[in-house]
Amino acid sequence: MGMGEPFANYDRWWRAVERLNDSNGFHFGARRMTVSTVGLVPGIRRLAQEPLPINLAISLHAPYDRLRSELMPINQHYPLAELLAATRDYIEHTNRRVSFEYVLMQGQNDSLKDATMLAELLRQREKGQRPLLCHVNLIPWNPVPGTPLDRSEQKRVLTFQRVLLKYGIACTIRIERGNEIAAACGQLAGEQQYLVRRVGQSYQ
Repeated sequence: MGMGEPFANYDRWWRAVERLNDSNGFHFGARRMTVSTVGLVPGIRRLAQEPLPINLAISLHAPYDRLRSELMPINQHYPLAELLAATRDYIEHTNRRVSFEYVLMQGQNDSLKDATMLAELLRQREKGQRPLLCHVNLIPWNPVPGTPLDRSEQKRVLTFQRVLLKYGIACTIRIERGNEIAAACGQLAGEQQYLVRRVGQSYQ
């Protein structure tokens, strides 16, 4: 995670996984490794055929296509219906639970309506299908100077979680570390970019 999109470089990524798992190498258990993707459908389908039981995490961040396309342009290539179809096929083939990462941003994707839409999306009741074998990992946005995005208030985060739990969706809120010193996920690079822009503007 956090090193780019692994499925965009699938062959080399998988070779690294095999070396990490090799008993003559690091001997890491496959079930203790997780690959995180923005939702490259071909990679998800390919992973379902691999012999090692690597865990799968998918960055979701929105319950409907218009918003997800704004937040994650990859959704224009692989919209939610296609992504969830690949996810369902992956689960049925491997019998492994998928994690969905969902970053909560104040007023962007954290409303009661958003939570309900996400729950219904994962339950897929209207299609007569079984709920997805999944877990939702709620991640409050880590504030970065110079960005228009705000961190969801704790009350909104807890309300969002309660809705998902009410629908029977397994859901936890990620434990945060480093936020108080601007060292949490995305903050270091974001702050440096902000400072570079400020310095550049001062010389104009």
